[in-house]
Amino acid sequence: MQKIAVIVDSSAALPAEKRNHYHIFQVNVPILFGQETYLGDRDIHNLGQLVEMIKERKELPTTSQPTPGQWEEVLNEAKSAGYKEAVIITLSSGISGAYQTAKLVADDFDGLDDVQVWDSRLTNMAAGEQAILASVLASQGADMSAILAALGELRASTDVRFVVNDISHLKRTGRLSRGQALIGGLLNIKPLLAFDVNGEGKIGAVGKARKMSGARKEIQSAFNQYLSQVDYPVRAYVVDGNNPKLGDKWLKEFKQEYPAVAFERSSMDPVIGVHTGDGAMALIWTRDWESMVEK
Repeated sequence: MQKIAVIVDSSAALPAEKRNHYHIFQVNVPILFGQETYLGDRDIHNLGQLVEMIKERKELPTTSQPTPGQWEEVLNEAKSAGYKEAVIITLSSGISGAYQTAKLVADDFDGLDDVQVWDSRLTNMAAGEQAILASVLASQGADMSAILAALGELRASTDVRFVVNDISHLKRTGRLSRGQALIGGLLNIKPLLAFDVNGEGKIGAVGKARKMSGARKEIQSAFNQYLSQVDYPVRAYVVDGNNPKLGDKWLKEFKQEYPAVAFERSSMDPVIGVHTGDGAMALIWTRDWESMVEK
């Protein structure tokens, strides 16, 4: 068994079968409806369920970071399972305090020889792929320094574009950091957003479109620019926010247009869905993690 445990939070949107296959531990991110707390991927499993809860309650939820106790609990689970070290991969510190809290817990935790906390500066499968890479490298005997170096390389190769139907959710929850003037006051506009991966991992507006079809073209243009600049295998994820039909359509089209790219499907998890609202769509692209491990 590998000696380094890999831990993510539920915003990474890693399906249970993938977490189990790669032996990845998970901490569930809290979703708050008033005074009631639910856990992403345990109590609320998908964005569709969250949307129905909003309709029933006529109340908009917020999110909170995992508590120190949650991080301690999962580290103790790793210890009990026989692991000697752990790397925690959190959603971007630019949109959550999870990284800072996990770091404080890790620094004080005595049960393992070493606990490192890694800021994905992203979320969804952009963070999930980092966890998969870390786990595979650990299973192949890589030490912590080699794993962290590989995570840095993978993170630097990653980009994402996503489009939301309604920017008000990101404004309400305070997750939009830049580009307000680009979209402020405009009606019937679909904002295009991105993470500042090589900066602080914050979300900012990078464009706008009138229709989802126009947004897709803008996303594809950014993807084309990326592909023209890299010389390594690429993996990409089509992510839908409670719109699986459109997600499947995008996946089919992208697979046909880019046969050399390894495409996968993902869904917007409910934690991130609190901030994006219903109907968001995203394309994540990154170096294919399989090209970074031993065959």
